[in-house]
Amino acid sequence: MMPYKRPSRMLDESTRRETIDESKAAFLLALPREQLREICEFTGLGRLERERTAVRLVFTTEEFYKLCRMVVGPAS
Repeated sequence: MMPYKRPSRMLDESTRRETIDESKAAFLLALPREQLREICEFTGLGRLERERTAVRLVFTTEEFYKLCRMVVGPAS
């Protein structure tokens, strides 16, 4: 019987390219969008993407992880 080896998601390139938009990020962090944008301007995390009618802020999963660590703080 062969042991099950769980795939490493950190090495998967498609995972690194996944994005989280500002609405979802603000909801998950329990922050207003304005405050999220201020934090992002200060830290340099996230990037603006133009859509047909608007500009939105998006994060890679790595950037969102860093943002979470900054906002929430280190785990106890």
